[in-house]
Amino acid sequence: MFGAVFCVSAFMVGRDYLAAKKEADAFDSLSKLAAEYAEEKAPADLTESAGETTDQEKAAEWAELLKEAAGYAALKNENPDYVGWIRIPDTRIDYPVVDRESDPEYYLHRAFDGSKSFGGTPFLGEASGVDTKCLIIYGHNMKNGSIFGTLDSYKKADYWKEHPIVRFYVDGEPRTYEVFAAVETQVLYEDEDGFRYYRYDGDIPEEEYDELVTWLRGHSDYDTEIVPEYEDQILMLSTCSYHTKNGRFVVAARRVAEP
Repeated sequence: MFGAVFCVSAFMVGRDYLAAKKEADAFDSLSKLAAEYAEEKAPADLTESAGETTDQEKAAEWAELLKEAAGYAALKNENPDYVGWIRIPDTRIDYPVVDRESDPEYYLHRAFDGSKSFGGTPFLGEASGVDTKCLIIYGHNMKNGSIFGTLDSYKKADYWKEHPIVRFYVDGEPRTYEVFAAVETQVLYEDEDGFRYYRYDGDIPEEEYDELVTWLRGHSDYDTEIVPEYEDQILMLSTCSYHTKNGRFVVAARRVAEP
């Protein structure tokens, strides 16, 4: 369903430039608001939440992630469709994620506040939930590099090695995922043969899970040597690719245990 909707580019001239800047400023304001919420709502001492780890550096890092998660969780007050915050450290991908079950494509061209937006807001796939076995987050491949406009940097193995981790903050919980595949593919229509990755969305059985993992790893631009198992939740980030007809670029990551 969603595979056919992400060929969008932004022309950074005149009115479109101003619109893009307005969208960027709005997301930046949300990020700052989350930081303010974090200072206000996070417990004073979070290091105890690091569990049994004796590594003080890891404990401090986990405490900071918990603090950030508390701030991101509070954004639910700003929009009931908000489900979490996606961030790839040291990249431009740093956005809220929304989900409107009654109208899955609602945020295709809407900002976080529901106003018209060329770039839209990253949103969950139709069958995805934050706790389903496989979830997909869709975002536009913007020419100005916003939203998922830099996602296809993962075509290069060196970029993956520098940015192997994806963070997804959900309900005050900082989740960690490690990238295991980056795939250039195509949207397929009913009369075409091939693999439809976007159909593996939601609580899929083990057989389909293994089929998805095999396809993703087999078609990845490089071998990460990471093999997800059925107990691992899979997160796919999907955007348009301009290199092939009906092209799509997918970065897949598996959830790993937090401290």
